[in-house]
Amino acid sequence: MKCTVQEWLRVTTVLFMARIIPAMVVPNATLLEKLLEKYMDEDGEWWTAKQRGKRAITDNDMQSILDLHNKLRSQVYPTASNMEYMTWDVELERSAESWAETCLWEHGPASLLPSIGQNLGAHWGRYRPPTFHVQAWYDEVRDFSYPYEHECNPYCPFRCSGPVCTHYTQVVWATSNRIGCAINLCHNMNIWGQIWPKAVYLVCNYSPKGNWWGHAPYKHGRPCSACPPSFGGGCRENLCYKEGSDSYYPPREEETNEIERQQAQVHDTHVQTRSDDSNRNEVISTQQMSQIVSCEVRLRDQCKGTTCNRYECPAGCLDSKAKVIGSVHYEM
Repeated sequence: MKCTVQEWLRVTTVLFMARIIPAMVVPNATLLEKLLEKYMDEDGEWWTAKQRGKRAITDNDMQSILDLHNKLRSQVYPTASNMEYMTWDVELERSAESWAETCLWEHGPASLLPSIGQNLGAHWGRYRPPTFHVQAWYDEVRDFSYPYEHECNPYCPFRCSGPVCTHYTQVVWATSNRIGCAINLCHNMNIWGQIWPKAVYLVCNYSPKGNWWGHAPYKHGRPCSACPPSFGGGCRENLCYKEGSDSYYPPREEETNEIERQQAQVHDTHVQTRSDDSNRNEVISTQQMSQIVSCEVRLRDQCKGTTCNRYECPAGCLDSKAKVIGSVHYEM
């Protein structure tokens, strides 16, 4: 039987790998391989955007992420009167895929951030389904005091340590009713100065954008009692629902969940405002969110193997009473 040079090389490579792999020690390698195999093609190559017809997430993972979001959104406490049913958006998925392929542990791209929300998750070693990250984002609720999302931020003399709630608030932002996510395998990904050999990177983009400073994530009240008129009174498991909304719908003008703002001494010279409510919707800039942690803190050394939140402090924060702003970066 004839064998081409390419086939001979492939067989030789497989045999070589078969000899060296047993000598490698990978924690729970079998479980990790289950995740990796889902995103390999028939030639054993990782999916890339250049391959036509390939998606950066499987149908099963897409559905599990979407289902968990809707389940968690329907169970918020105190109850939400205007929580909208979330659907999958292919355009958001594509933008998440583009960013996941950069393997950068930061939010982006900068040109898109003003119009979308974004949550990030990454892990390596032991297998974790994408829903692990979604649940971890939601679990920040333990540090959240409705309706003021900024109440979970710590104060500076405590060396930049404390909780962040912005992943939770994005997951349960009532009017963020579309989501698209992507998963990418990143080789030698830089996570806060540490190099992860094979990081599984999850990027989820949300629209309309949530986490507006000074607004609650949702309105409190009897479920579905304050749904927008466009839903026609439809309600599904405590969520505002419109028949046929499982498919993508064009964006509509976003409603807000405005609350009375507390007077907070947050000094941010880079303020971003919403065009439709520019006089009262101050938000934290993405430039500030991406700055490096200061105040002699190395959080990655304090919480290896656990869920860690990243923070940044104002200059001279050890002597300041100013608030610490969570960067919305997240590490598993």
